[in-house]
Amino acid sequence: MVLSIASFRAYDDLNGKVLWEMRLNDVPSSCPITYTVNGKQYIAVVVGNGGAHAVTWPALVPEVQNPPDHGAALWVFELPR
Repeated sequence: MVLSIASFRAYDDLNGKVLWEMRLNDVPSSCPITYTVNGKQYIAVVVGNGGAHAVTWPALVPEVQNPPDHGAALWVFELPR
């Protein structure tokens, strides 16, 4: 069985329920960051093989295979108020 981990989820900090989830096109290769522009909050994460997260998967969980290397991408989400 081949599993692919490529989802990004936001959780409610009060009850732990999933607020939203997005399937990404590759595995995360960075930690998410958050920032604010003109009063709107955003969260961003880089995906794609090459980062520490992507290259350590084989040693930690050999049953999970990374998707083929398609380069990197930056996903940015605007958070609701």
